[in-house]
Amino acid sequence: MIRVNPELTDEQLLRLFDKGTLGQWTPDAIDWGDMERISPEQRHAIAQILTPVYLGEQTAMFGVSAVLPDMLGHGHHEEALYLSSMGLDEARHFRNLHKLYRIFQEEPASRHRIPEMFRYHARLLSHKDSTEWIWGILISDLFAKHFYGGLYSRFPDTLVGRLARRTLRDEARHQAFSERYLEKRLPTMDEDKKGQLFILRDDLFRIMEAIGERLKDPMLTLAWEPSTFLEELFEDTERWVNRLYIAQPS
Repeated sequence: MIRVNPELTDEQLLRLFDKGTLGQWTPDAIDWGDMERISPEQRHAIAQILTPVYLGEQTAMFGVSAVLPDMLGHGHHEEALYLSSMGLDEARHFRNLHKLYRIFQEEPASRHRIPEMFRYHARLLSHKDSTEWIWGILISDLFAKHFYGGLYSRFPDTLVGRLARRTLRDEARHQAFSERYLEKRLPTMDEDKKGQLFILRDDLFRIMEAIGERLKDPMLTLAWEPSTFLEELFEDTERWVNRLYIAQPS
């Protein structure tokens, strides 16, 4: 429940919150020039590829507002404090991508082009339980991490690379929060609840595979093989499964 004067004792989460507040930045921190180093074909491909991430930033904003009451209701005050700052990060990422689309004079991929991405984010938003949502948003953050990382490696000295590099700092902080949150909550969950995390992971990966197929042409335009992207994402997720000691249900 909401308390007037709760104890705030988790120093790790409080440090993450402080880093988040100190690390806030605006679009003015990015040099939006050097667009001529990205061809029109590449701009179109980037616009298509970033669509699931763009939608994901909006979904995360909605998700934060949905799970905050659950966190506060269970007395998780430090977690709720950090999550409030994370909502501002997601809003900033959304605004930055919105600006990038305008600069590129491109539109995101349509709902009809990639219908699976709406199923993906609807799946995330269906969880009002904060632990399941944090697990889902961790997978979504890893998805964004690999997209941003791939764009940075391909366009390091351009506005796309600069935006990706700066955004990746926020994503790393979000992953650190997810790790701390799940470390605390997983030991309190029964095996059936933990099994639900694998079901959610598998559901999201099936949708991601479909999204990868839909984005194959724009990814190949950037010399980016969708199957390699998905393999790296799955391996990264499995590392987190092992890191958090989540046992595969029998």
